Amino acid sequence: MDAKSRFLRAGILFPLVLIAVTTIYLAAAFDIRSPFAAPGEISPNGIPILTAVLMYVALLVVLVQEIRSPPDLPDESDDGSLLRPALVVVATGAYILLFRPLGYSLSTLLFVAALFVTFGFETRRPLRFALYAVGVTAVFYGLFALVFGVRLPTFPGIEF
Repeated sequence: MDAKSRFLRAGILFPLVLIAVTTIYLAAAFDIRSPFAAPGEISPNGIPILTAVLMYVALLVVLVQEIRSPPDLPDESDDGSLLRPALVVVATGAYILLFRPLGYSLSTLLFVAALFVTFGFETRRPLRFALYAVGVTAVFYGLFALVFGVRLPTFPGIEF
């Protein structure tokens, strides 16, 4: 395998695309402002910035491992499909579009459920599936709304 085809494979290109998307996300995170955050306090952009930094670290680890490992020979069981990453991108886009109209709780619950289905997490146990999805939604609500004081959209038509 020549050098060009070695670096132009999905295991290298997809993390590079995600690095570009993360850079855009990080740039947008710096634009988040809070009129109530004093200098030195955690502001609403703290978690998105931390998430972007962690994403950079994870993607760099993936890239280093991909570059160090020899390219795999095609396997009949793995068709090299990018279906799961594509489904994550679609679910994320839908989440962004539905966040305001449906509110935090419903849109996040649907997003988490979509990710669980995409990765086959507890899909054969509906009660656990539902409990985990509600639990993840509640944990992130607690983190953003209660700990960091970020005002999140509520259900449509409901004002608190």
